[in-house]
Amino acid sequence: MPRTVLLPPETPRLPDGSLLGGWWHQDEHEPGRIHCDLCPRDCTLRPGDKGFCFVRENRDGEMVLSTYGRSTGFCIDPIEKKPLNHFYPGTSVLSFGTAGCNLGCKFCQNWSISKSREVELLSESASPEAIATAARELGCRSVAFTYNDPVVWAEYAMDTAKACRAAGVKTVAVTAGYITPAARKPFYEVMDAANVDLKGFTEEFYQKLTLSHLQPVLDTLHWLKHESNTWFEITNLIIPRANDSPDELKQMCDWILESVGPDVPVHFTAFHPDFRLMDRERTPPATLFTAYEVAKKAGLHYIYAGNIHAPEHQTTYCPGCGKALIARTGYTINRYNLRESHCADCGTLIAGHFEERPGTWGSKRQPVRIAEYQGRDFPPLPLGEGRGEGLAPQLNLMQITLPTAGLVLTPPQEERILAVAAEHLNAAVTGRPAPAAEQFGDVASLRVMGAFVSAKRAGKLRSCCGFLGQAVLLSQAVAHAAVRTAGDDHRFPPISPTELPYLDLEVWLLNNPQPVTATGEARIASVEIGKHGLIIERGTHRGLLLPGVATEHNLDAEAFLQHTCIKAELPPTAWHEDDTRLSTFEGHVIKGSSDSAPGDPAASPVSAADLSALTSFCRSNLVSLLTGATPSYFAFGVSDGNVSGVILSVQDEQGHQLLQSSRISLKEKVPLQSTLFNLTENLAQALRQQSGLASILLSLKLHLAVLSDIAMHGTLADPDLRGIDAAHRAVVVIEQNKTAAVYDQISSPRELLERAAALAQVSGRETASVFSLSAISTLEKFTVTHLPKPTSGATIRPAAQAGRFYPSDADELRALVDQCLAGETVKRQRVAAVMVPHAGLVYSGRIAADVLRRVEIPRTVIVIGPKHTALGVDSAVAPQETWQIPGAHVPSDPELARDLAKAIPGLVLDAAAHAQEHAIEVELPFLARLAANSRVVGIAIGSGDLARCREFATGLANVIRNMAEPPLLVISSDMNHFASDAENRRLDEMAIQAFETLDPATLYSVVRDNQISMCGLLPAVIVLETLRQLGRVSAIE
Repeated sequence: MPRTVLLPPETPRLPDGSLLGGWWHQDEHEPGRIHCDLCPRDCTLRPGDKGFCFVRENRDGEMVLSTYGRSTGFCIDPIEKKPLNHFYPGTSVLSFGTAGCNLGCKFCQNWSISKSREVELLSESASPEAIATAARELGCRSVAFTYNDPVVWAEYAMDTAKACRAAGVKTVAVTAGYITPAARKPFYEVMDAANVDLKGFTEEFYQKLTLSHLQPVLDTLHWLKHESNTWFEITNLIIPRANDSPDELKQMCDWILESVGPDVPVHFTAFHPDFRLMDRERTPPATLFTAYEVAKKAGLHYIYAGNIHAPEHQTTYCPGCGKALIARTGYTINRYNLRESHCADCGTLIAGHFEERPGTWGSKRQPVRIAEYQGRDFPPLPLGEGRGEGLAPQLNLMQITLPTAGLVLTPPQEERILAVAAEHLNAAVTGRPAPAAEQFGDVASLRVMGAFVSAKRAGKLRSCCGFLGQAVLLSQAVAHAAVRTAGDDHRFPPISPTELPYLDLEVWLLNNPQPVTATGEARIASVEIGKHGLIIERGTHRGLLLPGVATEHNLDAEAFLQHTCIKAELPPTAWHEDDTRLSTFEGHVIKGSSDSAPGDPAASPVSAADLSALTSFCRSNLVSLLTGATPSYFAFGVSDGNVSGVILSVQDEQGHQLLQSSRISLKEKVPLQSTLFNLTENLAQALRQQSGLASILLSLKLHLAVLSDIAMHGTLADPDLRGIDAAHRAVVVIEQNKTAAVYDQISSPRELLERAAALAQVSGRETASVFSLSAISTLEKFTVTHLPKPTSGATIRPAAQAGRFYPSDADELRALVDQCLAGETVKRQRVAAVMVPHAGLVYSGRIAADVLRRVEIPRTVIVIGPKHTALGVDSAVAPQETWQIPGAHVPSDPELARDLAKAIPGLVLDAAAHAQEHAIEVELPFLARLAANSRVVGIAIGSGDLARCREFATGLANVIRNMAEPPLLVISSDMNHFASDAENRRLDEMAIQAFETLDPATLYSVVRDNQISMCGLLPAVIVLETLRQLGRVSAIE
């Protein structure tokens, strides 16, 4: 009788750390073959095979979990980020994941982890006991199994959950709910809470975009509600043109109400382009608000719009009296009106798990080095101190005397601190053992409230990390900051060993953090330049700037406050607002060189033997794809690390390159073999379109290059090329969405740089960044270019933003236009240019209509607006013959568009750049009504500076001089965004006064220097400069 294994056997871990797994049975007909019963995918595995998830495998006829004890991404988050809003709100959760996944989501937001095939290079070693110890000692209320679905590593997650329960720590599974009935009960009975991702509500969506099925997920949700004690909440990621239709949302909400009831919280979240779904725009907030209203009308009690700034839609309301119970700004709780889980006003019981007071973790994110807790057991909980009763942990570090005064250090002590910090940084970069705390000498035991280590290269910031807010030993604080600076600054790639000799360091020892109680303008007086650093917090946003930022950049107190807001990704004037928290702190800085010798080159994730084997593997797959055979998805026995670039090239017998498929990713590493397979598919698709393929297929040569170990070298205007060995490193130049890489073993670094700059078609040397990457290649030289390719598109540009920025129904649009244009008849004026907003007809339509109805509109109108999307080229003129809007067509002028593209450097005919752009489209309903016979040419402007604007204006002025009748130039621009009404008006007035000078340079500098978020600044400067050159500007009103 075939063997069936349900629960994991209680056996020790295997010599490589993996574990015999559960939920499988032997095949009835083929000895050694087994079937996985953990998830509905039902993988059948012969000996040596791995499942779809790639972390469960058949070893000698038994199931093995290869990722047991291997983890990644340890970080303390707010529980609301999981998202769970009804599970101990405001508390902190220790989050981590492993590798692999049992779904194939094309929109995966964590694909560099879930699609990884080499866990050893991805992960840290962490026992369940170490994780529980870390959570307890760090004061975390819970541990979350997240990033990739814990179902595929159920044995590890379950053991960790049990260890956490023994330590008094709750556990949370963040999952897609794709699990079999046999595994559901043992998995969820050790989980205190879950967030289940209901990704869509059609089988077509699940099949096409997740490579799975809908019904098992619905079954899991129904089971959780009716047959388990696990608290759960539902998340729905809304993807434009995939699962965002109101009908589908209504069907889903109706099912939730009927199957799991009104009290299960539902979170609607916004999509951003990622992984293999890069052809969709970000989900607009309006879509989340629509989903919110659909769910509310369906009768659901607890609905949330996540990962956008929408406090009203992130507040928990009482289903009894409707009052706000838990008010949130992002992940920060501003109001908590509960008493023993009941509404404090009407007494209605609120579903969830609550304490008498909310947690205060807020929006902080704190990385954790789990190795510090490995091998340490947690002590038993004393009677009466159980975390399950909601008592906050009493950590020893909070019982010491907090330092408030500045440190007094001697020069030798400072030298010692700087030297040991440099050693910690070097050790973290090179993988060598870290120095002992004793090397700090007599200052090791001093107490500080935090520390930062800042690394600079040629005077420019290279990396800076640290922390503030906990009183710790100086030795621990500096070591922690240095290690994080080596690789945790999300703004930059990890520091390369090749950069170590060229770094200067600053060690900041922090103390005396103080909240600022002053409000509004009075906060300026609370900031002392040279003494204070600043922290700005609002909702999920937090920004910290060290005291040295203000002195290095000659900022006054107000400018320092503005820059801290920008660091927090808030409007620069957010420091004025009452809901923005401001704190100061003081710091003692130690500066000096890293004094490091060149580090050994970082180990390549691919050996020469691996490179040869992978090249042959890809060639075999290419032939299989082209001849209709089945390709192999993974090459066993060779590397599958995460890398920063992969290049596959096809050459003919003479060595001429026929095709190339590549991916370079400096922000997130990519899994090598998964990426290789995708690139091979791309090559096969391109080769199928070539005639005579059969005769040349066997003679084709395939070459492979792999890039890793990123080093930064400044900008193209001021590059620092030290550390580049052309024999082993490629030079990469990036300017926004343009990338070029050059590798040539016999060229100098300067030659590589100039070739890369030319290939990237750099328009501004100050804005182009320079990098080098370690290269291992079967070729002695190669080049790669990733440039947006302009497209001609259809002759009619369809209405892309109907239903978002204005009504999609023709009658509704007609009525709204009538309403906007209503008013007394006015005499039309002949003007050279106008400026109108584009926020949406409901918001800005009346202003735009009032401007346009007052001017004579000639036969030709050129609308110039900012480019809001990443699609297409940087600056583009629309090539289409016609613009379509509901109920009307607006003619364009393709001939004029071609003339503009010829005359203006950098301007390109490109339909892709206009495909989703709203700045021009929003003005079309008024132009169609007021000047039905006029032709409208649209230009979208991306990046640029004042010199670029003047160059653009010169070309535009030359075209206009040759036109029989001058066009009306329309600047499409909103004014300041996102601040309070009073602050918006103040900044708008500042910009308008600059506009009234009629000087393009003044307008540019005032808006830029004062951080005014006027999105159409460049179009405005271009138009003003164009009219100045034409002699047609004398007044503005």
